[in-house]
Amino acid sequence: MQRGPAIRLFRVVVGLAGVLLSGGLAAANSPSHVVTLDTLSPLASASELTSRLLSPVTQDRIVKFRQKVDFSLQEQTIALGEEPFELFVPEPDANGKYGLMVFVWPADDIQVPHDWWRVFRDRHIIYVASRRSSNSENIFDRRVPLALHGYEYVRSRYALDPERVYIGGFSGGSRTAQRTAMAYPDVFRGVFLAGGSDALGGKSGFTLPSDTLSRLMQGRTRFVFSTGGNDSPNRSKDARTRKNLEMLCMQGVRQVPQNGVEHWVPDGRGFDRSMDAMERPVQENEHARECYAKLDERIRSQLDEVVTKIAGGNLEEAGDLLARVDALYGGLAGPRSVELSRTIAEKAGVYELQ
Repeated sequence: MQRGPAIRLFRVVVGLAGVLLSGGLAAANSPSHVVTLDTLSPLASASELTSRLLSPVTQDRIVKFRQKVDFSLQEQTIALGEEPFELFVPEPDANGKYGLMVFVWPADDIQVPHDWWRVFRDRHIIYVASRRSSNSENIFDRRVPLALHGYEYVRSRYALDPERVYIGGFSGGSRTAQRTAMAYPDVFRGVFLAGGSDALGGKSGFTLPSDTLSRLMQGRTRFVFSTGGNDSPNRSKDARTRKNLEMLCMQGVRQVPQNGVEHWVPDGRGFDRSMDAMERPVQENEHARECYAKLDERIRSQLDEVVTKIAGGNLEEAGDLLARVDALYGGLAGPRSVELSRTIAEKAGVYELQ
């Protein structure tokens, strides 16, 4: 009875081993080179990360906590001169501009599939990836900041087309790329997701940034799902994530099937198809305005329900509902969500940091 799953697991392990081996062999002939981080992005400061990655209620509670204990955050968590990045720079396009793909891998020794370099060359896209941003690293202290520092390294040296700045990742790196893209839709026009994604709200910790940034994301960010056709667990997660994003009125949700691929990234041809989807601007569909209106009404209705529970003295129920609203809708529910959080805390006579 267990033979089927065992065979599938064996195929995944053997396939990944082959990929790693071929990647290692190709590394010697790779057109990329290693550079050392020598500039830090202001986008990765503690204040920026907090305002973009955390929900409004969580941000407010952190402020209150810092006021009570006189605690300050370290503004930058990455030191100059210590972080290696892999960099590939093709020829610029006819206008002297480049696209950019910031990539996040789940392990530091994974090599770029050799046939991806042709895609980057043909599309005039610079590739940059930290070599110390594996799944073992902290997402807030290192993984997201390193992606932003990689962007800043390239931006400060090369003429980028801001409409062609992307981020991508594989497996745990894909989830990091998703979180970064959603926090910085004013920087990244799209995100390439292979073998990993998470819906917003709940335990994932994913939420929406400020109202202004969230509205920008709804109408502009391209979410390109490119998980292997044989990677069933992550395909199921992707389906939930796509449904979640579409419920939040994201207009650029796209799926590029990668038939026959296990838990790994697509080959050059499959990656090229994914980049076709990435480079296609978002066109607002005919149901967009209706979706926005329904979403706004849903948020208002749930916050009204919180008010009703507070008025009835059901502070615990009000707090639980507000926590769910804050986690799922983030900045779209602020600043009213923050005001209600403060009201609950005042009526309860306590201020609890969660």
